Amino acid sequence: MLPETLDLATIRAAYASGKCTPTELITALYPRFIAAGDIFLYLSPLDELLVRCAKLESQAEAQRGSLWGVPFGIKDNIDIVTMPTTAACPAFSYMPEGNAPAIDALLAEGGIAVGKTNMDQFAAGLVGTRTPSLKCPRSPFDARFISGGSSSGSAAAVGQGLLCFALGTDTAGSGRVPAGLCGCVGLKATVGSVSTVGVVPACASLDCLTVFTCNVADGVEVMRVMQSGSAGKQDVWRRPPPALAPSAMPPTAGFRFGVPSREHLDWSSPGGEALASVCAAEFDAAIARLEAVGGQCVPVDFSPLMEVAAMLYGTSFVAERYSGIRAFLEKGKPFTAAVTAGKGVGECQTAVVADERLLPVTRHIISGTGKFTAADVYDHLALMAVLRANALDELSRVDLLLVPTALTHWTVAEVAEEECAATPSWSRNAKLGRFTNFVNLLDMCGIAIPSGLVSYDAATLSEGASDSERRRAAHLAATGPTSVTLPFGVTLLTKAWRDEWLWGIATKFEALAGLKCGPMGHGVTPPAVNVTAAGEASAK
Repeated sequence: MLPETLDLATIRAAYASGKCTPTELITALYPRFIAAGDIFLYLSPLDELLVRCAKLESQAEAQRGSLWGVPFGIKDNIDIVTMPTTAACPAFSYMPEGNAPAIDALLAEGGIAVGKTNMDQFAAGLVGTRTPSLKCPRSPFDARFISGGSSSGSAAAVGQGLLCFALGTDTAGSGRVPAGLCGCVGLKATVGSVSTVGVVPACASLDCLTVFTCNVADGVEVMRVMQSGSAGKQDVWRRPPPALAPSAMPPTAGFRFGVPSREHLDWSSPGGEALASVCAAEFDAAIARLEAVGGQCVPVDFSPLMEVAAMLYGTSFVAERYSGIRAFLEKGKPFTAAVTAGKGVGECQTAVVADERLLPVTRHIISGTGKFTAADVYDHLALMAVLRANALDELSRVDLLLVPTALTHWTVAEVAEEECAATPSWSRNAKLGRFTNFVNLLDMCGIAIPSGLVSYDAATLSEGASDSERRRAAHLAATGPTSVTLPFGVTLLTKAWRDEWLWGIATKFEALAGLKCGPMGHGVTPPAVNVTAAGEASAK
């Protein structure tokens, strides 16, 4: 019998009662995996998974780990020896010689790795549409909307109820934004608390391994297992936690939290004022909920945080994106041709904009590093020191930040409109990162949690409706119902190494919100839609 939900408690209860075995669970789920062709870039053959199940079932109960028989997915920039790693770039594909330490830890506890999940190419994106596969992962609530990225397939798999948990990565929000758009939990621990050996680097100094789960408790349990994995001296980005006295932690009641000011809460979107007002009301409800669990809302100026966030992609820091896959990029024909022609270093790096092994939007982002010099890097490091000091001074006023996980939901067609142009642009992607880009730069940990629902009817247009509102209304009308219901999520953020304290606050918030994972957990029935109509095919 297939468990009604795939959270840890339900799976364990099904196994303990004898109603289900790992073999029966995987056999029942496998047709769903195949049907969800947009979720996986690689799906293990059923017979291989059943061999794993049989091995687990042969273990004596005393030998069974905490994740015994639990199915999970792995973002396709994380290594596991039995599956290719592509980072959503077929030309980059390789077979790993070893597992990422976090994978080893999860397998040792009895987890069943079912496949590699779809993602934005080289983890460069927050939209989830930057994939070479024919279909991109979509919102479990309404397939016309994006699932978010770059960990798009992982969040969508958990939101759809296909997996108990799935791994993602987070450099600028990729472990949080997809959770918010798919109605699940996304846990991003302190930078360096989980080994990133065996992870294709996006920005190696900022990268984090993350997990998407049905609830906070599952996320905490899986994260603790992941943190136990180690690569020893290879773990050059790993950091030991400091010795903190209990008094160094904020109080569990009477803690102070800050929220973005109205000037930074830009709810504008093709949903118009109708959707903006619903989003604003949901965020106000989240503030009240955090106050109800013991928090005190105090004024915080988010401007210094926004200045830090702008550094990630607006300065020479983007060069770390290039550095992470440099060997691959510099074997490409555009780069080698530029070298042969005697071009300068910057010109050679800029030449990768023509590298057809990458998606156009990915090349445009990464090739931007060519305009910066080594001196620029040091100038920007000095500027970051000033901006970080200003931001940390402002953060000293509070114990916690409460922010919307994402300010809006875009449709796949709306993202394609920008990113499939002859010269791609990505303002819609950038808006998704409003409250995520500064987090790792300021050494913070965070957790994204479902908080509410936003519903509106796109057909109800005001007399002064914008062109983008009218285009969305027409698109929705051509592909299904014009009324939409989507999840609204928030993220709790705090200083590094306060993870355990943060998870405790998140658990209380989750209980008050009363929401479970995905559409079913939010009481929503996804509409029947035609995702290939009205120009959506242009997304590929």
